[in-house]
Amino acid sequence: MERQHGILIIGHGSEQSPGPLVSASGHAERLMESGRFAEARVAFLMAGEDPRDQLEAMHARTIHVVPLFMCDGYYTRTVIPKTLGLRGPRTSRGGSLLIYGAPIGMHPGMADILRLRSLETCRAAGWKPSRTRLMVIGHGSPKSPASAEVTRRHAGEIGRRSEFLAVECAFIDEAPKIEDWLHDLPAEGPPVVLAGFFAADGLHSSLDIPGWIEAWEERTGSRPGARVRYTGAVGADERVTALMVEDIEAGSRSRRSGGPGGSCC
Repeated sequence: MERQHGILIIGHGSEQSPGPLVSASGHAERLMESGRFAEARVAFLMAGEDPRDQLEAMHARTIHVVPLFMCDGYYTRTVIPKTLGLRGPRTSRGGSLLIYGAPIGMHPGMADILRLRSLETCRAAGWKPSRTRLMVIGHGSPKSPASAEVTRRHAGEIGRRSEFLAVECAFIDEAPKIEDWLHDLPAEGPPVVLAGFFAADGLHSSLDIPGWIEAWEERTGSRPGARVRYTGAVGADERVTALMVEDIEAGSRSRRSGGPGGSCC
């Protein structure tokens, strides 16, 4: 990778939680520490640095725009391209080439990171995975199937390894809702790991889900962490940075070979 390449990570952002900034900034710092890139910046569609301002401040000849989103939906297909004036996977602008990548949550390797985080949670709790239920939690949406589809795909990949007692899915904004699932969870039964398929520890990941777990523990008289544990948002995991590099390098190879490009929106 030539060092004239730059990275612009774009997330949704949050007015109520610093999690999105922490997640995106962590990836940008690790990308710069790798020594492969000339610059790495972060921007948000709300409550943070404006993507247009950040792009204008960049000087790299090739700029990879990385959507820190978990699925390919309205924000990645419409809002980001419109905001930055992107005309497909590759856009020439002011002497620079902008390469627009796929949402990082769609990378096949995301399933393994979800799996590893869940196994680490089991190990910390002293639970055997074969006797533990795994619930992968996505955002979901009543307006689009995209979030649920990619969440179920990753859960299916984890389930095929048969390491856990069961692998299921629940969502924030569509059925089955994790809030309702926890409300109905009986007091007795196998331990449960909740794996957050989110880009960052925003409002849902840092407040809502822990709050629903706490409410269940109070209702059932369970000790905190004795039966239900939450992994937090997968998007902030440092291993996700490596997935970004894979996508970026794939896009660069396709450019050099004259192909249509790597995975993109």
